[in-house]
Amino acid sequence: MPDHPDPNLVQAVKDDFLSADEPATALSPELLKSWQRSRAAIGVPANIRDVPLVDQAVLDAHLLDMFQAPLTRVSDDLDGTGMGLLLADSQGRILQRWSHDHVALAHLDRLGTVRGAVLAEDVVGTNGVGTVAATGRSVQISGVEHFADFYRDAVCTGAPVRHPVTGKLLAVVTISSKLSDRSGLLRPLINSVTMQLEQQVLEVEQPSARAMFNSFLETSRAHAVPVLAFGPQGLVMQSQRAARLSHADLVLIQQHCSGQRRSGRSTLDISSGTVELQINALEGGGAVVVLDRERRTSTTSIGPARPQLAGRSPEWLTVVNAASRHRETRRPLVIAGEPGTGKTSLALGLPFRAGPTTQGTVIDAADRHVTGSRKWLQKLSDRLQASAPVVVRGIETLDPHTVDGLRSLIENRTGRGSVMLTLSAETAEHGAAVASRLGISSVWVPPLRDRAADLPALWHAVAEQVAPGAGLELRPDALAVLSAYGWPGNLAELRSQAEQLWLSNKRGAVQAADLPAFLQGSRVLSRIERVELEAIRKALKEAEGNRSRAAEILGLSRATVYRKMKAYRLSA
Repeated sequence: MPDHPDPNLVQAVKDDFLSADEPATALSPELLKSWQRSRAAIGVPANIRDVPLVDQAVLDAHLLDMFQAPLTRVSDDLDGTGMGLLLADSQGRILQRWSHDHVALAHLDRLGTVRGAVLAEDVVGTNGVGTVAATGRSVQISGVEHFADFYRDAVCTGAPVRHPVTGKLLAVVTISSKLSDRSGLLRPLINSVTMQLEQQVLEVEQPSARAMFNSFLETSRAHAVPVLAFGPQGLVMQSQRAARLSHADLVLIQQHCSGQRRSGRSTLDISSGTVELQINALEGGGAVVVLDRERRTSTTSIGPARPQLAGRSPEWLTVVNAASRHRETRRPLVIAGEPGTGKTSLALGLPFRAGPTTQGTVIDAADRHVTGSRKWLQKLSDRLQASAPVVVRGIETLDPHTVDGLRSLIENRTGRGSVMLTLSAETAEHGAAVASRLGISSVWVPPLRDRAADLPALWHAVAEQVAPGAGLELRPDALAVLSAYGWPGNLAELRSQAEQLWLSNKRGAVQAADLPAFLQGSRVLSRIERVELEAIRKALKEAEGNRSRAAEILGLSRATVYRKMKAYRLSA
């Protein structure tokens, strides 16, 4: 049934339904049948006083271990939306909930939706977990459509997870939040999530994956620390103790372990710090990884601390770790990104400061226009024969003949230092194409707009550099303004904003009112808005631009689709 009817109408029909035996006809038959089952089992909504709990020891730990990693990825996509993600077993018992959002967690706490909560339809009535378990169909229950009165401010969208071979109901996945007009496109989203989980089940059934899964279970039971497993076809397993790891952290660890044929120990920077990994390689490929402990930098070392690159976001750490691996193995690397993203600092492994301390390491490609290609290439050749690392900055300024010379020098270098090349480019594809012509690998540095989580650390770093002692610390309202801005100039523009505040004699706390008007008027789409926009685009493409057909695909009314298309400035 597209959209939801007027809540006042639903409440009126519900009141009539509870006071008489005649079935109402103004609502969907599926909702009425659920109410009928609820009334037969419970009586009236007033009989539901709380949500019962079961001992967590009876919950299916294997099911949670199997689905922990993919649902962590979905939870990351819902970050900041006020929505919580739930996994329940086929009896409607909550195995786990995921959310990084205190609003969503407070909402779930109010409803008693915690690990071990029983949300079966015959216990708490019509809801987005129990009704899915009872019918085996995806549903969205909104506000007063719930049987219990304490759910009247919630909207729950759930779908079943079935065994892809037997069709048996394995679990229920539900997104729950406070009532909002942002819930219309959640049914297509939750259905796509359950398809991913069913694919995960199918992959685990393969012999090699089954062996990996068994090894993972054995290891996770034997260690009171986070345990991960990586297998064929990108299969990932994640223990309950590893629940704090984001999907991006999992990707970092998986990339670090890929291709390793032998067991051993290593360290890796992830979003929460530096972790020590015990990697147990498996026959036939894949690995089980134990995260033994976090290693923190010692505060008792003698001498000044080595300057660190600011930022702990997974997007940033992905390229930091990639550059570090290439430095250690002395394999050349093209570091591509938009102008001002910190490519030279990444190449050096520490904040770049122009001046005599770096001139022996950093060679600027723009100098070729002053000295000529021959002298510039000779200078580069001399550096490449030495043992020190070499960073060639700004190779986008080189002409094709000089690029050919650069490639020849890199291929024939005798020095033992690493070689990093930075390239300003509009897209990752452009960067990869240039690197391919040079015959070497590339990484893409994320623009500042994709590193919102790093803004506090980056601001502190640039403010201390351009205005030491001024105490230009961001207040929450100022941080919110900076997070919403698109930053076309990236880190260079962020530095400029700090300099402007310093030059205007600003000292101390930075409020939103202290920032330029053009920053304060910016707005970017939230994660859930981006999900909605993508769902509408896909539906319109499938419907070949027919808006009415797209509305049917999405399960929404045409008016809702038209309204959202207008809000997103989207044409058919």
